[in-house]
Amino acid sequence: MTEQNIKQSWFEFECWRRSLDFIRTENIFLKNRLALITKEQTSNTLLNEIELFQAKLIGGEHNIVLLKSDIESLETWLKREILSGTADYKEVLKSQKKLRKEIESAEHVFNKLKLEFNSFFSERLLD
Repeated sequence: MTEQNIKQSWFEFECWRRSLDFIRTENIFLKNRLALITKEQTSNTLLNEIELFQAKLIGGEHNIVLLKSDIESLETWLKREILSGTADYKEVLKSQKKLRKEIESAEHVFNKLKLEFNSFFSERLLD
């Protein structure tokens, strides 16, 4: 495992953390907006939809926590491997590839949810 491989892994871990932090911030923003919508609504017509979006946002938050934990685990494992001198970069790449797909999926799901959220409430709140 070369120093260049190690640096790239650290770089990618940091990119993932920043991306997940951004999603978490956006998730909080949407939850706050949802609270305001709930407070402003005088009828219960949107209650089911509000609860559905709330559940999705809470689930997204939970997923972010799990992904961040997975990043930390991979980083800790890599540090141990480097210190022991037994780091097999093929295994690191395999783990990174799996986590990369999970993070990409989480980003896709959240972006879709954000668009759905904004479209839904833009249309319903005009009525």
